[in-house]
Amino acid sequence: MGRFSITNVEHVKAILRVFARLDDIRWSESPNYNLINYSSDDLKADEKLLSHWLSYISDRQMPFMRVWEIGGYVISHLVRKFERSKDDVASLAQEYVQRRAGDASRVVLHSPMNGPNRRLELQGVPEGPISFASRYIPEDAFLIFRTLALLELTSGRRLGRFVSLFVPGDMSLREGIGNLAVALDGLTYSAGGTVSVDKLQEKLQELPDSVSRDAQAINSDPSAWLESKRQSFRRFERKRLWCSLRDYLKSPEFNPYFVCALADAGVAAADRWRRENPELRDSLDQLELPGDVWNNNEVFANGLFMPHLENKRKTWNMPRTVREIYSVLNTELRGIFYPEQLDVTFDFVPRMCERQMCRVCPFGGGVTSLCHCKKDLLCPVPLVTCGYQHRCQPTGCELKSDAVKGMCQHWKALVEEPQP
Repeated sequence: MGRFSITNVEHVKAILRVFARLDDIRWSESPNYNLINYSSDDLKADEKLLSHWLSYISDRQMPFMRVWEIGGYVISHLVRKFERSKDDVASLAQEYVQRRAGDASRVVLHSPMNGPNRRLELQGVPEGPISFASRYIPEDAFLIFRTLALLELTSGRRLGRFVSLFVPGDMSLREGIGNLAVALDGLTYSAGGTVSVDKLQEKLQELPDSVSRDAQAINSDPSAWLESKRQSFRRFERKRLWCSLRDYLKSPEFNPYFVCALADAGVAAADRWRRENPELRDSLDQLELPGDVWNNNEVFANGLFMPHLENKRKTWNMPRTVREIYSVLNTELRGIFYPEQLDVTFDFVPRMCERQMCRVCPFGGGVTSLCHCKKDLLCPVPLVTCGYQHRCQPTGCELKSDAVKGMCQHWKALVEEPQP
């Protein structure tokens, strides 16, 4: 096979520029991203950070609102007790992992309810105790408590302190992001695998022993442990890892928690990790696109990208493909777009491609019928395409130019079809 190449560079750059703008809009308003339904209003920064990390473990192939509204409540309750009590991880596992009432073949994560909670009521949970089961709950529960066990043995039960072992203050942020990805994968996801309900309790009770080798290696030489994990790191197969790390670096809510947790752990110049820092923004191209069904959707990929790519390997998913595009166009895309920004497809593809909203799609019929150019009113373009709230700023708007109108191959095929 020949060398991977891009046949229409200007088209691809224009398409990526629009997705970059939608991504900027996504992170500019808090209603545009998911927030955890915390069980208590007194959680510290590290507790919120760890609640987020553990909740993402369960975020796969199920309605994400249940993960963050119900799962987030139960997991944050567990985290608060983990960080503030002296209960060992095995005891916490016995308390929070229970057989489902009326169905002993299934397990749930379980916590008391601290008081009235409107967000739980909207999910059909008016009173406690609260039970949450992800789609792959035995494996997810094991990964949650394995993570806690490793944090207990290496970093005083603090996620921020664990992270601090791998990002010394004099390290470049670009290198730091790479280290964070490998270290956090080693903390949690690299231990993933099928876990049956019948074996779960046994595996949970064995956790202190089963994580002891990793714990000893980290405590002895964090850098050597990190390098050993780097050899087997599957960077294009870690959706939940990249989503979490992305939130810590870009989210207006979670980034301050991340910075605070690093500062509390003694990281020199922790403020360098603030999302406003130009050096950090320039380093975000180290994040990979979290692969999912939406950015791998054939209608989306074949409509916008595949016609302009040559010698793309069949085994490449969209995260690998967009990384290759970025590698080829690195000089031209720096400061304009980086691979993770294509994650807005999580919101874009279900609304546009799946519903065949080609006539109002920026890459199809264009946005002229949506755009009103009325300052400070909600802009209809990101609202319709992604569900993002954004106040119209007509001056300098990149969306109103309709520069990518008609670029989608599916739209071209639609308008070129002979009319009956």
